[in-house]
Amino acid sequence: MKAWCKTVSAVLCGGAILLTAGPNVEPVHAKAVNPQAFATVVRIQPQQSITFQITFVDGFRAQVTSSHFKGVTTVDVSPNKDGYVKYGVYQANGKLRKPITGFAEKLVQLVPYYEADGSIRYLGRQTLWGVDGYDRIAVATSVWTLVNQKPQLVGLTIDKGDWDNMPSPDVDVNTGFSMDKDSTFVLDTRYADVTGDGVRDHVLLVGHKMGASMNLLADDLRLVVREGKTNQQTYASVGQWDQAYLPKLHIGRYNQDSVNDILITMPTETGKVYSLMTWKDNRPAALIDQKTVNNPAVYQPVIGRHGEAVGLHKVTPKPKQK
Repeated sequence: MKAWCKTVSAVLCGGAILLTAGPNVEPVHAKAVNPQAFATVVRIQPQQSITFQITFVDGFRAQVTSSHFKGVTTVDVSPNKDGYVKYGVYQANGKLRKPITGFAEKLVQLVPYYEADGSIRYLGRQTLWGVDGYDRIAVATSVWTLVNQKPQLVGLTIDKGDWDNMPSPDVDVNTGFSMDKDSTFVLDTRYADVTGDGVRDHVLLVGHKMGASMNLLADDLRLVVREGKTNQQTYASVGQWDQAYLPKLHIGRYNQDSVNDILITMPTETGKVYSLMTWKDNRPAALIDQKTVNNPAVYQPVIGRHGEAVGLHKVTPKPKQK
C-alpha cells in the first residue's frame, strides 16, 4: 500500500469535512465509499430489458414511451432536420410527410457505480435511433438495484445524447486487459475523440485488482487511449494517487483548446480523488497537476447525476478583510 494511504486524518475546511493523508499531501474530497461484498457487471435477461416506442411527429420531434414507466418524453430531433428533409421524412417547415418510427438498442448489461451517498447502484444505457439507424436521437439511462441478486429498476431518464460519454462499443468493462500483470482489468470506458484528429478513440481506464468483483480496490490505475485513426495504443499513469474502488471517466473540455479532456473520479475509503488528463505530445498527460486538482481551496468537483465528477469549479479566493 502506498504511503498516502497509510495515515488518515480529518480536518475541517470551509464547513466541509476533508480527509488528508499525512502532513505533506493535499486533502481529498469526502464522502468515503463503503466497499460491499461483491459487485460486478449484471447481465440482463431478455424479459427484463426495457423496450421503447419511438414515434415521429410534426415539428421535428419524436415522442418516446417505455415499457416500464408511464408518460411520454418528447425529443427534439431538429439537429438532424437536413437529413430528415433529404430522405423525405419531413417537409422543410417541419410537417411530417409520412408515419415513421424509431428503435432502441437492447439492454444487455448493468454496470455498478457509487451513488453520491456511497451506496452501489447499477447503470444501464440504451441508444435511441431514428431513421434506419443513421441518426442517434437520445440516450435512455436506467438505474437499478439488486434485491436477492435480481435487478430491480428504480429510475429511468431519456436525455439528449452526450455522445462523448457513451461506453466504448468494442471494449467491455471488467474484461481482462493485456499489460504487465494477469490481474489487469478494464474499469471504465468512453468512446470520444480525445486526440483532436476528428476520429473517435477508445478511452480506457485500467488497473490491477484481485478478482472479478468490480468494487475491489484497484491500484496502478492507468489511462489507455486506443487511437481510432491508427489503432495505436498509448497509456499513462493517472498520477501519484492511483488507487480506487469503481473509478469512473468523464469526457469534457476544461481549457481553451479544442481537444476533449478526461476527468477521472477515484472513490477511496477516505474520500474521492480526481485526476484531469489531456492529450499532449502524442500521449495522455496531466492537464492540471493532481495535487492542485484535489486542493479544495483551488477546485471543487461538480458531481453528476450518478456520483462521478462531470466538471471542476475554480474557486474564487475571498478578498482579504482590511
